[in-house]
Amino acid sequence: MPGAEESAAGAVLGRLRYRVQLLHRQAGEPSFRVVAQRTGKAISHTTVGSVLRCEKPPGWGPLELVVEALGGQLDEFRQLWVAVRDEASPLELPTPGAGEDEGEEAPSSAAELTLPDLDAAEEDLNGWAAERSRREGETRKELLLALEVRADLADRLAELLEQLGRERGRNEELQRRLAALEAERQEHSRRIERLQDELRAVREERFSLLERLNGLHTRRVELYFAWAREEESRRREAESGRRESDVVVSELRARLGAAEDLLRSVLTPGQERAGDEES
Repeated sequence: MPGAEESAAGAVLGRLRYRVQLLHRQAGEPSFRVVAQRTGKAISHTTVGSVLRCEKPPGWGPLELVVEALGGQLDEFRQLWVAVRDEASPLELPTPGAGEDEGEEAPSSAAELTLPDLDAAEEDLNGWAAERSRREGETRKELLLALEVRADLADRLAELLEQLGRERGRNEELQRRLAALEAERQEHSRRIERLQDELRAVREERFSLLERLNGLHTRRVELYFAWAREEESRRREAESGRRESDVVVSELRARLGAAEDLLRSVLTPGQERAGDEES
């Protein structure tokens, strides 16, 4: 349990916690996500927070990455971490010959070891330490390779995210353009409605004017018919007057003719009598 490990680590874990948090403060107290980004996202921001809180002994891998991201000295924190691990989970001193192929039995405690046994045990420990160092170097290379691969994947992911952001920006631009066109369309729709209302009003006014014009045409036709009737009446009256004049003239001509005949009849006997007298 975390509480049991923390009580086992004791003051050494508190010293490690103080140094990690002091390093974090000296670095300007960047956020957990920023520290995770500085590690090339080799660890998550949640792991960074766990290391910085240091409520339980952290693993060396995450602690190493956090210390490097904050610009700390790895040797100092390695010693603190080893002390925490030794106090939380102390190692038993191996017996001489343990791990050797000869299989020789070793004394049961270090107090019973002789100088040659101590030299042999020290040599074995140095060999194991060298092996662990070699394995640590190989593991570190593998970790660095994995970090590079992960960083490459992170770059590709960031590129895809950036491309997605650009596409999203294009979509937003298209949405803005669509919104602008929709607003313009609505404005034209309102303008069309106004023009239709105005057209209806003008059409009704035109129909009213046409009705008034038809009334004027009807009145004009009525006046033309009245004038024509009056003219026809005058013409008939004039023709009637001419016929009466012709009758009067005819009567006058008849009377003149009768008067001439009468005059001739009167003049002719007188001329005959005068001729007789001369003869």
